[in-house]
Amino acid sequence: MSGADAVGPERFLAALSALPRSALGSPRLCAACVAVLPVQGAAISVEVTGRGWEVLCASDPAAGRFEALQAAAGQGPGFDAAACGEVVVVEHSAVIPHRWPLLGAGMELGEIGAVFSIPLRVGAAQLGVLDLFRETPGCLDRAQWAAVSAVTTMVTMILLSDQSGSLVDPAAVLGQWWNTTARTREIHQASGMVAAQLGIPVRDAYARLQAHACGCGHTLAEVAADVVARRLRFDPDPEK
Repeated sequence: MSGADAVGPERFLAALSALPRSALGSPRLCAACVAVLPVQGAAISVEVTGRGWEVLCASDPAAGRFEALQAAAGQGPGFDAAACGEVVVVEHSAVIPHRWPLLGAGMELGEIGAVFSIPLRVGAAQLGVLDLFRETPGCLDRAQWAAVSAVTTMVTMILLSDQSGSLVDPAAVLGQWWNTTARTREIHQASGMVAAQLGIPVRDAYARLQAHACGCGHTLAEVAADVVARRLRFDPDPEK
């Protein structure tokens, strides 16, 4: 898409409906974003009450890895965008290790060029963040930002179309768009196992998984897989 191309609701919905039937659920939203915007990757994350940061979908492995690293680090442009309710622009990924050192520690140089994190919200209702990725560093021009704004509004309205309360039960809120991957379900299972091992709430167990992932340089999914396979066990602190 060129900077002069206009993107409105009709074009985004047309791109969404044109995707093959094999692209089911929330990944269709990310794929449609890439189809109509001047980016090469997209991902959507939501914060679920009592569980933590959830990766809803990603357009490709690189975008998915970035979101997984953010979830493990508990920091990054997506977290900042959600916290302040404003767009966070990373024109060059080289600044990430300095601004978000835990996130940067898990990244490989050259994985991405630029990141744009946009809150998904309508008024006081905030659902999560849309992260957009470019392979080369740089920013977007005015027309491209207008397209991003239009698409972000559409994505937000689609995801909130079934909004009926808080995100305690994302499946009830997001309906057809909540299609968790096997890895996400494994993270939930691992959180429950760690909570039982340590006698702590699930959210605190999720934080322990995050901390361990950052400390060993792995993604949250990789650590969760070790817990579920019983290759890793969290023991209570004997001093407490």
